[in-house]
Amino acid sequence: MKKLHFILVPAALAALITMPAVAADKPNMAGMKMDAPPATAGKAHKAKGIVNSVDIKEAKVNLSHEAIPSLNWPRMTMSFKVSDKQGLAMLKPGQHVDFELSESNKGQYVITKITPAK
Repeated sequence: MKKLHFILVPAALAALITMPAVAADKPNMAGMKMDAPPATAGKAHKAKGIVNSVDIKEAKVNLSHEAIPSLNWPRMTMSFKVSDKQGLAMLKPGQHVDFELSESNKGQYVITKITPAK
């Protein structure tokens, strides 16, 4: 029994010591630098995109947007809540739009303005 403890205890300690190093060694998602610069809360970020779908009931729009440099976001497709539900009625899939978004909660962005692209 003592031999078993003599082997298991050091092995368990070695595993515990190396876990943080193994966890920290995970590669980042290429092109997905989502870390926003400091002080972005409340700031309006301007962007351009194409409407994929509109959900008036849920006040959401799904967009394929260009890169948003002020947020360090690459181009991607995602859904956003919209602060003005009435403005959604004018949007159609395939339509090019200009929009502004702001952080409402930590990490949650809401479109505060959306218009057909000029």
